[in-house]
Amino acid sequence: MDASLQSARLEKARAALAGVQLRVGTSRSATGAECWDAPVLPLAPALSDALPTGLRRGQVVAVKGSTSLVLALVAEASREGSWGAMIGMPSVGVVAAARRGIELARLALVPHPGAQAPAVAGACVDGMDVVVLGPRLALTDADRRRLAARARERGSVIISAGEWSGAHSTLTVVENSWRGLGAGDGRLRARDMLVEVTSRAGGQARRVALTLDADSTPGRRREVRAGAAQVIEGAA
Repeated sequence: MDASLQSARLEKARAALAGVQLRVGTSRSATGAECWDAPVLPLAPALSDALPTGLRRGQVVAVKGSTSLVLALVAEASREGSWGAMIGMPSVGVVAAARRGIELARLALVPHPGAQAPAVAGACVDGMDVVVLGPRLALTDADRRRLAARARERGSVIISAGEWSGAHSTLTVVENSWRGLGAGDGRLRARDMLVEVTSRAGGQARRVALTLDADSTPGRRREVRAGAAQVIEGAA
């Protein structure tokens, strides 16, 4: 692809992200100084066993084996007012995000960043509270180290949907099952997961049981407001 076209698309992505940041009424410090009010973002109580110290700003959390768990980690913070971006996850659309409880009006989607993935991810880390990075982004180990350092400076949380060397916490889904179906009838009411948790701080890996998608109100449907998210086509 022509270099001028790549540059134009990158500038378009940056402009769209700047527009999202302007609408939120928040900004990151240009000096790189820590600028967050609370050091921990809200996390659903059902996930507290997996991350007992919470979703801490400046850290990287890697999730292996479940996109649903990735979205669940973002959902509570989004509902409570945090802004997020998802980069390089084309299979995750606005309907899936909304069903998980993510506030679409505070979400930027960059499904195909292409070769400009490091620059787009850096722009998102600068302006968003939570940045989700897909498993097949064109990021080198050096890119990942720079993004992690940038997250520490800007007070963002990076959630990697896949392996991330040096992540503060890694959640690996080792078992996954649904409850609710009977012998040919019923409905899916809860998803049970067995998750192995490892920490960069060391210590023995531990396993925790989590339940997602618990349906305690049969027949009630969650409102889905498709189309509210900011979708930014990538620079590839």
